[in-house]
Amino acid sequence: MAHLLRFPREEYTVGWVCALPVELAAAQEMLDEEHADLERDLNDNDENIYSLGSIADHNVAIVCLPAGRIGNNPAAVVATQMKATFKEIRFGLMVGIGGGVPSAAADIRLGDVVVSQPDKTFGGVVQYDSGKATASGFERTGSLNAPPQVLLSAVAKVRANEFRGKSKVLEHMGKLERIPKFQRSKTGPDVLFDAGYNHKGGQTCEGCKTDYYKDREPRDEEVVSHYGTIASGNQVIKNAAERDRVSAELGGVLCFEMEAAGLMNSFPCLVVRGICDYTDSHKNKRWQPYAAGIAAAYAKEVLSVIPPADVAKTRTAEEAMQSTRKKTIYSIPFLPNLYFIGCTTELDMLKQRLMVDRACYKMSIVGLGGTGKTQVALQFAYTVKESWTEVSPSSGHDAKEQFQQHLGTARAGKWLLVIDNADDADVIFGSSQSKGIVDYMPQSEGGVTLFTTRTREIAASLTRGDVLELGPMNQQDAGDFLERSLIRKDLLRDNTNKATLLDELTCLPLAIAQAAAYLNRTDSTEQDLVELMSQEFRDDTRY
Repeated sequence: MAHLLRFPREEYTVGWVCALPVELAAAQEMLDEEHADLERDLNDNDENIYSLGSIADHNVAIVCLPAGRIGNNPAAVVATQMKATFKEIRFGLMVGIGGGVPSAAADIRLGDVVVSQPDKTFGGVVQYDSGKATASGFERTGSLNAPPQVLLSAVAKVRANEFRGKSKVLEHMGKLERIPKFQRSKTGPDVLFDAGYNHKGGQTCEGCKTDYYKDREPRDEEVVSHYGTIASGNQVIKNAAERDRVSAELGGVLCFEMEAAGLMNSFPCLVVRGICDYTDSHKNKRWQPYAAGIAAAYAKEVLSVIPPADVAKTRTAEEAMQSTRKKTIYSIPFLPNLYFIGCTTELDMLKQRLMVDRACYKMSIVGLGGTGKTQVALQFAYTVKESWTEVSPSSGHDAKEQFQQHLGTARAGKWLLVIDNADDADVIFGSSQSKGIVDYMPQSEGGVTLFTTRTREIAASLTRGDVLELGPMNQQDAGDFLERSLIRKDLLRDNTNKATLLDELTCLPLAIAQAAAYLNRTDSTEQDLVELMSQEFRDDTRY
């Protein structure tokens, strides 16, 4: 076995992020040279495990999300740790599989490549499940950064090579031919069903009727690259009607995936997706290896056209992010809950006392587990962010004294601090061995603090009686929340069944969310579902 060279972490300039082991395997095969693993520092808090090597004279650090942890938030955590370990990384590549959106405008086929590129009002990626409910419907809020200039310039050159017939993507893909799972011959047929025809059970589409195949013209090219908007969210879409509806609302997207939105505003990167399905109910995993491989091959092509000297002149990823933060000092560590409903009275009370009247500077939300304390606090945080634009909310900071000192000054402006799950008295108030959170609490005329806790005594001590008590939802809000959480809107057509289920769940938001998650994953009849869920939640001590 050849001895692998070990390079200092300062010599790595490209970060490559993938979500699944099959994507990691494809990325590793694209390396021109493999490097030895990093030597771990005892004080290193980075939990990532890296595959290191070089592509076209660029030193590349490849990382995969932890097994079973996919989505925007895990991706953001992994990328943040990568930037902290490899401080000279200039940009990133988010590479893997995605669900295509075939349309008249884009003849997307399985095995094609989709690349994020600014288009219309979007910078290349849009988070389709980020926003708020309004009287006129769902309003998407927030914007995501476009890929950095050096990567967009590289994409332009790759596209020019495609026009000239000089693309080497399939040549790079050839490196995977020796591995049977990545061979195109192992994928099976490329079949697109009519959007209104749902999958008929089983791991494959053998039971689905061929009458519902969508006719498409034969295509000469084995692989076509598509450029435009990628939709990113925290849930897998397995419904063609939902796919087409969301795409139409966004002006036309090319594919759906689950990680990119977590990176774009914290890690300057290009998103490359190989199409493994059509974002419908006919999903299966047969195309995933080939799709992962073709995306990795395209990413290698991008790096191959970027001169290393150009990368050396580019700002580091951290420097690029710092320049975009402007006045925002801290950020909300969680995405908004798109299924949040109700609690209007409670939210109005928080706004009135903390933002309008300024009758107090601290309040506590107290209630049993599952009543939605955290979600109310999160909803309030996004309300504050829209009103107090200078500083967005935060849940804490590692450098406690610095945090306390800064927010305690007038120059910090208006701020909201949320202390969630303040349930342990020793953690909150301290003990003989250590200080408590209250010892680091900043105070200023411009700031307010909101606690959530299950303990009434802690709530009263923290805020001197300024307490908002939270109980179960009312029947109307609970019913609306359940319907909004269901993918199949026809599951609970019978109002009696719905009322029975809500009674068994005691109208607790967490119980309803768990029930809806189960309902979304089953093919049982409506009555069977109600009886089963009633049995599951009848034991109050279990919940």
